[in-house]
Amino acid sequence: MPKISILTPCFNHEKYISAYLQSVLNQTFNDFELIIVDDCSSDQSIKEIEKFHDSRIKLIKHEFNQGINAALNTAFENSNGDYIVFMASDDMFEFDALEILYKTLSTSDAIVAYPRTLWIDEDNNIIKSTHKEISQDRIELLHYLFMKGNGLTSNGMMIKKDFCDFLPLANSMCNQQDTQIHINLLLRGKPIFIEKQLVKYRRELRKKGNISSNTLATHTRENLEIYTLMDAFLQCQDIKLLKNVFKEEIKALKLEPFDDVLEFFLGRMALLSDNKERQIWGYSKIMNFYNNKKNIKILRERYNFSFKDYVDIAKYIKQD
Repeated sequence: MPKISILTPCFNHEKYISAYLQSVLNQTFNDFELIIVDDCSSDQSIKEIEKFHDSRIKLIKHEFNQGINAALNTAFENSNGDYIVFMASDDMFEFDALEILYKTLSTSDAIVAYPRTLWIDEDNNIIKSTHKEISQDRIELLHYLFMKGNGLTSNGMMIKKDFCDFLPLANSMCNQQDTQIHINLLLRGKPIFIEKQLVKYRRELRKKGNISSNTLATHTRENLEIYTLMDAFLQCQDIKLLKNVFKEEIKALKLEPFDDVLEFFLGRMALLSDNKERQIWGYSKIMNFYNNKKNIKILRERYNFSFKDYVDIAKYIKQD
């Protein structure tokens, strides 16, 4: 079995797929399989892929277009490696990317390795990244993901397969799947960051009409997906971790997390976000929890939380 499985969804990337495949085959680390799932491309992507004759390349063809998450899920279902790498078919690896990723992660107690990326345009010109530099600390990253949003990239990241139990990804997520992946990983273990640039990440500045285009529909979809995205935090059973993530909020509100009030606690934390969608998610979690008669009593005993307190929480929602 190969050490590494590279999962690559492909959709209408005939212009870039050859360069990507060549960057994979040029790797100094050879013990890998590349699983490409073509999501029913309408261009010549498949023909470009089939020009490459290497037993490590596995091409799977979807019969109809299902979306990037479905393609990633198909690739994962057919993977055999101990380490998983996510990579888009329009990006490129540096020649030593897999070697450095593998050496770094296999000798670490981290569960995921994030490489540094270089942004390029359609013509391979270097462009400025719009990603903000954020903390590399697990606790601070989880706090940022909960309160604000994503600050990480998934391009070229390597994961220990044993920690991929959160897969398959939700097929309904179109724009927030990366954020969902990062949340699930960081809830399970710590990351390690590689300072060397190992991936060229392509931004198609001229392309319009795809699900990532800078349009009103995209922004609307991103906001709507937050409500599903935040549910990932409800799976956390590590109370000690939550106490560290929300250390300052716990101190300010004098509100400790417990297993039996987790939904309420996370809902209350979300009300402190500056993001309205996260606040609304938080309010809905509190509503859902308070709807149970048994929970009303638990809140009373745990926090001396009254019906008046419940009525008052609406004032924390950001007004337009």
